[in-house]
Amino acid sequence: MSNWDLEVSLLKVSGETENKIGDKIPTYEKVEILAFEKPITRGELIIAGQSNIQISKIVVIHGFEYSNEELLEIDGVRYQVISSYKISNEELELKLKSKKGGA
Repeated sequence: MSNWDLEVSLLKVSGETENKIGDKIPTYEKVEILAFEKPITRGELIIAGQSNIQISKIVVIHGFEYSNEELLEIDGVRYQVISSYKISNEELELKLKSKKGGA
């Protein structure tokens, strides 16, 4: 049995604002959910590396809480969703990579 004790924020685009030079910057609404982290296997790292993808984390969430958000935040760090995989009717696995820079 897994512990659903990892606090994750799904980031939904809620609008945009402009920075000092006029670039449009998206604003996000945070939706707090619970998840658990799965270890990354050697096989997953090898397959990802062959596709030139770097996996930072794998988390499992409840599928009904996910609406194809592209960004998540865990402990103040933003991650980009690389792929999602339906484990069961209730659980969805998200493969994440660290998001560099701002938005």
